[in-house]
Amino acid sequence: MDIVFEEVKQKLPKVDAKRLLDYAKERSEESYTKLTQEITDIYADGDLSNIERQIANDVLMLLLQQAEIDLRVAHDDIAVASHVLLKSKHISELDLAAVVQSKGQQHWRTIAQRENLGPTVAESLIGTGDIETAITLVGNLTASLSQDNMHDLSVLALRSDRLHMPLLNRPEVSNDIALTLYMFVSQELRKRILNDYNINQQLLDKTIEGLLDELHKGGHRPWDVTEEMLNLARSFRDREEMSTGLLTRTLRRGQLPFFVALLSVWTDMDVPVFKRIIERDSGKAFALVCRSLGIVKTEFATLYLLSGAMHSKERNVDQSNLLKIIHFFDNVSADDAKRVIKSWKKTIEEEMAADDAGEDDEDRGVSF
Repeated sequence: MDIVFEEVKQKLPKVDAKRLLDYAKERSEESYTKLTQEITDIYADGDLSNIERQIANDVLMLLLQQAEIDLRVAHDDIAVASHVLLKSKHISELDLAAVVQSKGQQHWRTIAQRENLGPTVAESLIGTGDIETAITLVGNLTASLSQDNMHDLSVLALRSDRLHMPLLNRPEVSNDIALTLYMFVSQELRKRILNDYNINQQLLDKTIEGLLDELHKGGHRPWDVTEEMLNLARSFRDREEMSTGLLTRTLRRGQLPFFVALLSVWTDMDVPVFKRIIERDSGKAFALVCRSLGIVKTEFATLYLLSGAMHSKERNVDQSNLLKIIHFFDNVSADDAKRVIKSWKKTIEEEMAADDAGEDDEDRGVSF
């Protein structure tokens, strides 16, 4: 009797198709873990019958078909795709990264809400440069962000102060990330960073140099000014840290675009307006700008020599021309320089507004 019972027991199927399908339908993290483990065990079991292996194959095929369906849906309009983007367990990190590359803001921002996002998808989302997507991602505390992700987000935070506090609240914030944020966040957040992290002047100098190197990857021509550079310059202005020393250090690092950003912000001009002023009579215009800011002669001479590519056709400044410009600088008062720069600024802004209005009329087909 015991022998017969043992034979019947051995013939019972090892693969429970209903249980496997239930795991697949449940779509929870726990159920998928169990499903994966069981299918792995099935293929590793050398004693399974052909029928049992076929059952496992059928379940696996259903899963693959579902993954294919979910992937197609993920690329559909957001009204259709949102649930799959948020909840589907069939879509891999690489699949999600591909959706980010091929779709737009609505898909990005939905994916950024997904639970347990990994660094690969985060990299793709951050790479879009979309601030709302970044804010959503940073606010998703289930997402796992790498130090590279955090660094890229800290640079992106130069474009929006709405990222500052949420980013500083992330558990992944390292001392290096805190140093970068310290360069441009509010005084209140600066105090918090000083209390929580190791901050000193040597580290700050190294951090600002690294940050500016990164911001200048796109080019070193004087007028290659980015919004990030302007926002960083504004942070120096708002903290009353604008100085000729900062201008000189920037030029010695060869970072002409940030130098232009600093001067544009310091003189309260948009970069295109500042550019037109410099182009009016480059050497003298630069002298007037510096004089209007209260820069003294010795500092002006250094700035003029180091910034040759901005105001001279030749990269190196001719010494005889330098003497002429210094003489001109000496003979203009700060008040007169301010009046001239203010007048030029107003005239150029009016000219540019008229140019824009003319272009709008052309676009609308208006004629006179």
